Amino acid sequence: MPGRNVSRRLFVGVMGGGVLAAPVVASARPETTSAAKIAAPSEKPLDAPTRENVAKLLHPLAAGSRLARWTIVQIDPVVNGCVSIKVRTDDGHTFDLELLARDRTALAQRPPAETERHAIFVVNGGNGWATTQEELGLAAMTLAQIVAKNEREVRLSGLLTHAERIENHGDALLVPAEGPG
Repeated sequence: MPGRNVSRRLFVGVMGGGVLAAPVVASARPETTSAAKIAAPSEKPLDAPTRENVAKLLHPLAAGSRLARWTIVQIDPVVNGCVSIKVRTDDGHTFDLELLARDRTALAQRPPAETERHAIFVVNGGNGWATTQEELGLAAMTLAQIVAKNEREVRLSGLLTHAERIENHGDALLVPAEGPG
């Protein structure tokens, strides 16, 4: 057709690209994703990030208790938007798990374990691209089962998502917690 400047192929390509890009663009918009946002009226209000409430969320775990084939060495209070849990294997190797708020955005970093409200990351010195050792990932998944049982009763305030933690406390990431082990 004379005078037609847009080919059918170009039109279909642009429309298809727009449909594919819409979810990515929508998820990239800034929004509050932390556990500190206001609860829906039907949800329990947020609990203060005290040691007692952290203990309730992780119940029955405490320092010295067993988590399947691992031993809990230390559980820290909420610091810099996360709860650090130091874990020891039977052969004496220690590693840290971090309990954060779950990030539901499309581009969020995926942890080895998630619950309805929480994400559990392994502190392995990686930058998000390093593979997680299977043993450490299994520990995170086992911890997630305990958190999932308790998170309806305990809703900690002060937890950040992984992205919020990078933004606000990037210097604290990938650094194992101080303590025994």
